[in-house]
Amino acid sequence: MVSQTDGGDVIIDIRHPSERDAMPLRPIANIVLNIPFYSLDSHLDTLDTEQTYLLYCTQNVMSRLQAHNMRRHGFKKVAILKLDNQK
Repeated sequence: MVSQTDGGDVIIDIRHPSERDAMPLRPIANIVLNIPFYSLDSHLDTLDTEQTYLLYCTQNVMSRLQAHNMRRHGFKKVAILKLDNQK
């Protein structure tokens, strides 16, 4: 789990679109991919396994599940992004 990002990290916001709309991420310098939890698996083949990805959801539960799933699919640089200042 990380609370800060590096410039090259890609954030994957896995929240449901309605949750993202209700509480968008505050401006972040990193690239943010909006891929809901339920469809991330179908996007894995389009993602670079060498890239560092930070998964974000409000409670971190879905992020933990998807981080484990991504590691099973060969992604080595996956972490959970905890942003306390988003609320």
